Amino acid sequence: MNAKKSLSKMEGILQMDATEKFKKGFLIWSSVALFYFFQFILRVSPNACTDSLMTAYNFDAATLGSIMSFYYIGYVIMQVPAGVILDRVGVRLPVIVSILMCSVGVLLFAVASNAFILSLARLLMGVGSAFAFLSNVKVASLWFDPKKMPLFVGLTLAAGTLGAKVAGSPLVYLLDVLGWQSALELLAASGGLLAFLSWFIVKDVRVSDLQKPKESFKEEFEHIIASIKAIVKEPLSWVIGIYGLAMYLPLSGFSDLWGASYIEDMYGVNRAVAADMSWLIYLGIGISAPLWSFIHAYFKSYRKSLFLAASIAATNFAVMLYFPLPDLWTLGGLLFFCGLGLGGQFLAYSAVSELNCNSRTAMSSGIHNMMCMLSGVISQPLIGYFMDKGARATMEEDVIYSPKSYTYGLSVIVVGLVIALLACYLMKPLEKKLEQLR
Repeated sequence: MNAKKSLSKMEGILQMDATEKFKKGFLIWSSVALFYFFQFILRVSPNACTDSLMTAYNFDAATLGSIMSFYYIGYVIMQVPAGVILDRVGVRLPVIVSILMCSVGVLLFAVASNAFILSLARLLMGVGSAFAFLSNVKVASLWFDPKKMPLFVGLTLAAGTLGAKVAGSPLVYLLDVLGWQSALELLAASGGLLAFLSWFIVKDVRVSDLQKPKESFKEEFEHIIASIKAIVKEPLSWVIGIYGLAMYLPLSGFSDLWGASYIEDMYGVNRAVAADMSWLIYLGIGISAPLWSFIHAYFKSYRKSLFLAASIAATNFAVMLYFPLPDLWTLGGLLFFCGLGLGGQFLAYSAVSELNCNSRTAMSSGIHNMMCMLSGVISQPLIGYFMDKGARATMEEDVIYSPKSYTYGLSVIVVGLVIALLACYLMKPLEKKLEQLR
């Protein structure tokens, strides 16, 4: 009886008037996009309170970087499972559970008394956040015309960029007024409210259930393993993955953690201004990401387009780090143009998808995304380690890093961007391989 009722409900959704379906789908997508907005605040929030955390717990930079990197560890390990869960269970329940997991992680972080609990809290946030972008893509694919998919992916990315902005000066202001622990508790409460609203707003549509029988768990697991094996056996998948990892370093290592501290200490501005300045990289990405498809169409080459993107990012970041700048306007311009270059990294998703057959497109994109997010696992503690190595001051009551310390630490990002350029050189066979597959 329940199966018949469920089938009847799904058939009713499929027969829904197009305008009504779009309105309902847009409401659902908006709710899930708020989740992506929320998790972006969590991801970038350490950028606003590094000094407070290091002072409160007497951490050095390497320890803090290691703790914060647990967000990315959780995100990485859940990428493939999240895709499988969303396909098999639907969107509604995973989204609600994920938001609550993020909220519990923030609350746990606010009340933590040691590094272990802080790391566990960041891990929970990362595991929950792994569902955010994939949920938006899933909702868009079920409720909207396929031709509108790029629009809603772009709007989702815009929601993330806005979340990164909120994690700048607005969050810094909140930290100043309430203190970092109370501010995080308020953030956790807002996540709980979002989960409550999602309970009533988010609905599932399992269109595939009406079209073909669902694979058993064993069959699906075997299919996943076979897809992963095929992808990792392709050397170019690794080359493109290394490129994506390297190009993500300015985000995970700078904008998400050390950027605001660097700008505050180097240029003598307050934390709110510094956080907004580091956000300019995200602004550049948000503006340029859709435009790189036109650059790719002009070059008719992924390799040339990706090389140009890495060149722009590497040049601007290196000038920002190694040369004295006359004013904040110049700094802001360099960060923004670095972001414009980093927007080209999203072409790598298209390249790796084309490289793999249609049956492995989603899996190859998921594995590539895992490689990109590994940048946080690597960069955040590594930058902190080199900052400590280059520190001139002893760290007692206050943690003070010299310009030399930041230069040592953030040079990890410059090295990474050079590796991205070298990866482009190894992509020489890519265009020929893609031509054979087309």
